[in-house]
Amino acid sequence: MAKSTQNEIERKYDVDERAVMPPLAAIGEVEVVGAVDLDAFYYDTERGDLAAQRIVLRRRSGGGDEGWHIKSPAETGRTELHWPLAEDDEAADPAPTPDAATDPAPVPDPASTDAAPATIPDAVLAAVRVHIRDRPVEVIARLRTHRVITHLLNGKGVAVVEVADDTVSASDARTGILRIWREWEAELLPGAPRSPKKRDALLDSVEAVLVGAGATPAASVSKLATALGRETLGEAPAPVSLTRDSTAVEVVVAALGGIIADLKTLDPQVRENAHDSVHQLRTRLRRARSILAAYRVVLDRAATDPIRDQLRQLGAVLGEARDAEVMRERARVLVDRTDEAGDDVERDLVEAWDERYAAAHDRVVVAMSSEPYFRLLDALDDLVAGPPLADEAHYPVRTVVPAVLRAEIRRVLRAAAFAAGERDDLSRVPLLHATRKAAKRLRYAADAVTLPPAGVFGAKVRHISGAAEAVHDVLGEYNDSSLLQEHLLTTASGAHAFAFGVLYEKERHSAALTLTEYPATLAELKKVRGLVR
Repeated sequence: MAKSTQNEIERKYDVDERAVMPPLAAIGEVEVVGAVDLDAFYYDTERGDLAAQRIVLRRRSGGGDEGWHIKSPAETGRTELHWPLAEDDEAADPAPTPDAATDPAPVPDPASTDAAPATIPDAVLAAVRVHIRDRPVEVIARLRTHRVITHLLNGKGVAVVEVADDTVSASDARTGILRIWREWEAELLPGAPRSPKKRDALLDSVEAVLVGAGATPAASVSKLATALGRETLGEAPAPVSLTRDSTAVEVVVAALGGIIADLKTLDPQVRENAHDSVHQLRTRLRRARSILAAYRVVLDRAATDPIRDQLRQLGAVLGEARDAEVMRERARVLVDRTDEAGDDVERDLVEAWDERYAAAHDRVVVAMSSEPYFRLLDALDDLVAGPPLADEAHYPVRTVVPAVLRAEIRRVLRAAAFAAGERDDLSRVPLLHATRKAAKRLRYAADAVTLPPAGVFGAKVRHISGAAEAVHDVLGEYNDSSLLQEHLLTTASGAHAFAFGVLYEKERHSAALTLTEYPATLAELKKVRGLVR
């Protein structure tokens, strides 16, 4: 099912049923497109999970973009995802379409929702699964719209604005209330100017003409909201102003809220296997785990430890896919740098990791479609809505963060000292990996209070983050190299035995060189201890 994406920028206006659409020729060349009848079913869960996120899910027939639509808030306007109707996706009985735009606008028949499609395509549900989870969706409204369309063209004859005169009949599926109204819309088309200033000026010019004819800016943000008797579907998050004098819990919860928002954005990308999405989601899980672990003086461990464990389990499933992804790219680069490895070696080696990644990604999707995953999402939402407080939750964050970072730095250095005491190279690998994980936790603890949306600390704490990142980057490179060495060593047989042996030696040498950078990164981390006050 092919999906398309576009940014929708429009303005809506309430208008009296007796109003006459004004001539638009003063703005630009006008093209009368005609009239069309639209029939749309809108869906949500019983408790309104999509509306709470200001997301609209509908199936619409009629018009040039009939199909399944998901609309969600964007920085400017709304993001609209569109899937065409399938051949077996039966529509409701279509209303007759007038012959011309001059035909009178009939009041559409307030049909029931009985003709709603029985199922929503999996691809459509996947895009909102992170919001609806395992809760069923149902028809919440049906809207029938008689639309008369006019296009405004620029000097090159390209359509830049669509002006729609809509007569709407909407039935609220839960209350049975029928609402009928008329509205005008002005929506930018793909040919509109790219400059935000010019876009606004264009819409302003249309608005001036429409308001002059008796229109007023719409009281409700969407047709669905009007159909349900509301002005809004859900409230936009209130902006948060944080400083170093804010309480520790305010800052930590804001940081977690940003991570959870990212997780919800990444969820559908992982499901459709978008580039780098597995890596990015896994990173967000690690950030959340690190914050919960490092700031346990702020959030009660009795409540957060089970969440950390669930995050760890999901991260492990994602880790299988991410490790295969990393090994695939590392193997490809290694083969490209090795004369003794031919195309057949690259094909066999890389394809093996391709297969592992595909199987691992399938397991990721299964895990993200399971009851434990949905309850984890519920728990994360509950955590930021009503954080469980520990002893220092209401201390000023400026007094809490230094102590937390000092403790995290000590934790990294203890792990590093323990690894240094192990002389056997094979035994050192897991110990260095533990040091890497400790450095990553330190970095994420520092990032939580320096990056949006909770960035109340500045350069000194960013320096600590950078030093920790240098440690875990070097040890991460070493760990990845060790994993590829192990794979090459255990699979070196048959026709490729010699080539795999050469690749193994090159990778072993590369790992040794990488590890020579480690002492300098550790020394830098020891220096930044003095920055924590």
